[in-house]
Amino acid sequence: MSTEDRGKISKSLSVFSWALYDLANQFFALLIVSLYFPRWVSIENGVPEIFYSLAFGVSMLLVAVFAPVLGTIADVKRKHKAFLIFFTLLSIAFTIGLSLRVNIFLALGFFGIANFGCQEAITFYNALMAKIAPRGKAGLVSGLGRMFGYSGAVIAIFLAKPVILTGGYRAAFLFAGIMFFIFALPCMIFVRETGDEKNAGPSRLPEGRAWTDVYGKLKKAFSEIRKIDGFVDFLKASFFSLCAVNTVILFMSVYAWRVFGLDGDQLIDLIAFSTLFAIVGSLLSGYLSDLLGYRRLLMGIFFLWMICILGGALLSLPFLWLVGALLGLSLGSTWVVLRATVVKLVPEEMIGEAFGIFSLINYFSGVVGPVLWGLLLLYLSRLGGMGYRLAFLGLILFFVLGVVFLLKKREVY
Repeated sequence: MSTEDRGKISKSLSVFSWALYDLANQFFALLIVSLYFPRWVSIENGVPEIFYSLAFGVSMLLVAVFAPVLGTIADVKRKHKAFLIFFTLLSIAFTIGLSLRVNIFLALGFFGIANFGCQEAITFYNALMAKIAPRGKAGLVSGLGRMFGYSGAVIAIFLAKPVILTGGYRAAFLFAGIMFFIFALPCMIFVRETGDEKNAGPSRLPEGRAWTDVYGKLKKAFSEIRKIDGFVDFLKASFFSLCAVNTVILFMSVYAWRVFGLDGDQLIDLIAFSTLFAIVGSLLSGYLSDLLGYRRLLMGIFFLWMICILGGALLSLPFLWLVGALLGLSLGSTWVVLRATVVKLVPEEMIGEAFGIFSLINYFSGVVGPVLWGLLLLYLSRLGGMGYRLAFLGLILFFVLGVVFLLKKREVY
């Protein structure tokens, strides 16, 4: 086998292993964040949604503080993969910790740490895409990752179903942590940060001055990123849209039970059905974003989200499957196009810092959206299902603001 053939195989293995990580973290993102943990907190233990919102929001706030700094360190030291491994293992350890018999507030603390680790790891996972994606194929590789991710969601749902039926919620938490570890291993082993040594140059952080130098470099990065045409408006659009997206992800299982009365089995069927459309959306949007342009496709995705919210707030149970299909398409497309847009707009040498700042926007949205939702429900919960519908309808405002900022730069991306 020639050196060129071995190189192609190595590159393909890196792309496959990188994409498989999207599948791995779905065992946490879906089974813990979206499905079983909020139901265990709000429904089984009767704790108001605001406590789950605060646990999630505080963890996201901590990620928002650390992500840009750690992204800068990873860029300087060329250690994106090392950070990915550390935070992945941190998340897995505390996810497994949720299976222990601890009280509800300690469990919320464990969840916060696990979510912190998972979200920090995603910062470095996204940055690794620039290392392994062939030139001009960022959208396609991003779409492949999301396809694996939503395939993982289907796998996670059906593998976890007999676990929770026989062992309950705590068994599902243990199962999620173990499966997260198994499917994350290929990325931790086979993905390589190619060309790091060649391009490293003199950017090593001096000992004893690391944090000072990082903050200086980060300040400079913010200044330079502001000069990238269209990037600041893209970040604003991302922030407002992700306020709504993160809220939907967090509370869709509780909303489906409170408003439509779905039991566990019905909810699993609906999520699996939606996930099939998310797989289609992730692949199709990756291809279309490279072909048609990122801004144009983001506009379409935001309008599709508005239709989903209107349907979920105003329609009755028979139409929920249609809403679920559109929600899957929207969710599958959102992350693909957003992270591919970052790669499109930002020079490669700043990609870690850019994803750190993009993650900062995402994590602040993860604080603002869910906390506003929780506070709103404290006031509207007395209206029962109607209060939940009104709160859900209010999410459409975030996408309207997102569209406004996308319209400010029409020819950049």
